[in-house]
Amino acid sequence: MDVAKFDRATLLEYYAKVLLTEIAYVPAKEGQEEENEGEEAGDSDGEEEAEFAESDAGAQHTAGGDKSAEERRIAREERQFSLEERRLEEQRLQREEQRLQREQQRVLEEKRLEEQRLQREQQLEMQRMQLNQQYEEQRRQRREKMERRQSL
Repeated sequence: MDVAKFDRATLLEYYAKVLLTEIAYVPAKEGQEEENEGEEAGDSDGEEEAEFAESDAGAQHTAGGDKSAEERRIAREERQFSLEERRLEEQRLQREEQRLQREQQRVLEEKRLEEQRLQREQQLEMQRMQLNQQYEEQRRQRREKMERRQSL
């Protein structure tokens, strides 16, 4: 199997399957479960402790019912790795959400500026039309005034 072609999630799944097949399942003694839960409490918070309690209480025991120090270390490292993976994924999702929010704000700002520009253009056009009307009105009045003078 060429693991170089797999993504991180696929590799994690593969390694978890390999590890679970290599370790025999023997139900834990009640005293051992309490000891294991005490060890976990120092390494993780409540939610994560609950998620990994099943794997520690069951799949990680050897045929004799006791966990070796190496197995406990491996299990602890796997939990830490999984927690780190979850934390990194949450950070990635937060960054993506922030990027999307910034993009949305940028689009809204562009729309606001475009609307402002259009309003300014309309105002200028209205002013230009008013000035044109004033100019035409003044011109008409001057012409009438000159025509009256000439008729006298």
